[in-house]
Amino acid sequence: MESSLRKIVRTIISTNLKALLLILFLLLFHSANAQILDSTSSVKNTLNEVIISANRVEEKLKDIPKQIDIIKAKEIGFMNQQNTADLLTQTGNVFVQKSQAGAGSPVIRGFEANKILLVVDGIRMNNAIYRAGHLQNILRIDQNSLDKIEIVFGPGSVMYGSDALGGVMSFNTKNPILKSKLSVGSHYRYSTSNNENTVHLDLQKGLTNWAFLSSFSFSTFDDLMQGKNRCPEIDSLGLRKYIQRRINNKDTILLNSDPLLQTLSGYLQYDFMQKILFQKNKNVKHKINLHYSNTNEVPRYDRLSEINSSGKFNSAVWYYGPELRTLAAYHLELSSQHKMYDKAHLTFAYQYLEESRHNRNWLSDKLNHRNEYVHVSSLNADFYKQVMKNEIRYGVEYIYNFVKSSAYSENIATSNRSNLSSRYPDGGTNMNTFASYISHSIEISPKLIISDGLRFSFVSLESKVIDKTFFDFLDQNTFSQNNSALNGTLGITYLPKESWKIWSTISTGFRAPNLDDMGKTFESKSGQNGKAILPNMNLKPEKTINYEIGLNKMFFEKLRIETVGYFTQMTDAITVNKSTLNGLDSVMYDGIKAAAYSNQNGREAYLYGYSLGLKLDITWHIRLSGNLNYTYGRIKTDSSDYPLDHISPVFGKLSILYHKQKLQIEFFSLFNGDKSIKDYNLQGEDNQQYATANGTPAWFTLNVRSSYELGNNRFQIQAGIDNILDRNYRYFASGISASGRNFWICVKYKY
Repeated sequence: MESSLRKIVRTIISTNLKALLLILFLLLFHSANAQILDSTSSVKNTLNEVIISANRVEEKLKDIPKQIDIIKAKEIGFMNQQNTADLLTQTGNVFVQKSQAGAGSPVIRGFEANKILLVVDGIRMNNAIYRAGHLQNILRIDQNSLDKIEIVFGPGSVMYGSDALGGVMSFNTKNPILKSKLSVGSHYRYSTSNNENTVHLDLQKGLTNWAFLSSFSFSTFDDLMQGKNRCPEIDSLGLRKYIQRRINNKDTILLNSDPLLQTLSGYLQYDFMQKILFQKNKNVKHKINLHYSNTNEVPRYDRLSEINSSGKFNSAVWYYGPELRTLAAYHLELSSQHKMYDKAHLTFAYQYLEESRHNRNWLSDKLNHRNEYVHVSSLNADFYKQVMKNEIRYGVEYIYNFVKSSAYSENIATSNRSNLSSRYPDGGTNMNTFASYISHSIEISPKLIISDGLRFSFVSLESKVIDKTFFDFLDQNTFSQNNSALNGTLGITYLPKESWKIWSTISTGFRAPNLDDMGKTFESKSGQNGKAILPNMNLKPEKTINYEIGLNKMFFEKLRIETVGYFTQMTDAITVNKSTLNGLDSVMYDGIKAAAYSNQNGREAYLYGYSLGLKLDITWHIRLSGNLNYTYGRIKTDSSDYPLDHISPVFGKLSILYHKQKLQIEFFSLFNGDKSIKDYNLQGEDNQQYATANGTPAWFTLNVRSSYELGNNRFQIQAGIDNILDRNYRYFASGISASGRNFWICVKYKY
């Protein structure tokens, strides 16, 4: 542990020395005539923020015994990233992995993908095919439509059920406003590193009882340029020296005119949102919520860049088909002094999603197509009642998933089609979730608040196989599984003074195996080291118990420090391990001999770590802030403990913000420590094939962004430089290198 701490300190100092010197210079420059902040400082009032995500009802942050990050609309607008995944990296508290440019898989406290719950306007996005590897679904949320993001760290199973092991990311979109004039907001953004072009338009109009809000965004991204300045440790990792092309009906290898250009990484996306509000009186609100998001074909860059030992590409073609997400929801909000509730919120929602994977091996004429169609219906009923000093929250939830999977192989020379194994059972899958919960908090005194809660969940899954040609290892055509769980939480919040918050929580988490865990068949790695993941119908739920303690302290009404420590025990953790099929340890998959693997319940795993954060208002105009996060995770074995996958290296952010009247400028550094290859999980999703021989080197970037308002605040010009030093670096477990030096500009107009 001491060596790890020394490594962390050394990494922070070495990677951020230039940033620290810059910050000190700016502070000295402004300190001579600075005006000191008064008592209305936002640092002082941080704990009075009102949030919804932690307990599904509005509460003050200071009352909740959890670590929570809040990103408000103004911050989202100022950070102005290319997509929502990039936006999350800017917090310094969320790690994001990428397999291609059109991707972004958040990691919270060592949990990733289907172990983190994504929620949009109170509706869960996680569905029956959310996988344990790396997900890009968060890109289907348009950051330009967001009003606020609330990130709840640690298990959220009492309020949200399955999947919320690492935390909950709650995305709240903008709402229409009654009795408001017609307003128009638009912007255009351009970036140099991938020739990004983004156009956004939103319209809002409010009448006496009706209000309407429309939002539309369209973005195109060309191939991404990586950084020019390479540290010795990174060697030639990520250089795109060669590219594949189909010439005269033959797969051909060509020299790339610029090895820094990550050819075949560009894509486009468009998003639409429509909201309608009807409010006859202050006690009843009706909302209609419609979302639509889609892309073109998104190249799977990591697979397209793989070259085997013979100097040939593994893949001639590999792309995701258009990734469609639709949502239609009706929300009913009630406020009254009813004997059963003071507030009630009912939500009926339907989601339809399409995903597809398309690949062709090098020199093969067979183009494989695998398609998934997902229907999700849900009902949530949440109630809040205050009885004297007791706040009671309770509710019920029902979710129904139906998944249809199909596949075929197309001969590109003859156009003939042939059968192909589908990713999931081809007869369809039904997944049902029933749950009820109750949560309670009581203010023992103005200084002491006790919070507790229980949730019971029941999850059933049934799949049917029609063509057993590719599922001949199954004993029957239908398989099913039922799981249930009782989760609880107990927390204490102690407020000794207005400037103090101390909390401690013990909570349990639960994740029922979904279709992707149990019924998936796919190739994890290509080429000579092929790995075929086979179905396992006997998985049990993953369970966690989390212990957490935190302290939030304000000094002199100018400096706020937050520190959080946690320890999580995990039982029946689902990890990928070697398997057999009919007594053999390898299978033929898509014409390639691959080792047999499957998802299996591990014995036990554990994680621990901490998070440090500070905000310091130096003057009326200058704020210094920083975050640091560290996680350690291991799987228990009979001999020595083995690394748990998805554990990010130490990472964080250091920032100085200058704000005066209409001008805002931020200098900041994002940094990551190194990840040694000995700490990789070589059988999981750590992707050691996309790292150096020693692992992932440490890195840092220096960045600047600014905004200026003009024209009676109707126009705003934003500009920035990402990765000023043009460093070449790669996020841990990522199959694509990060952007090199990037100049961007955005022009906004509102009326």
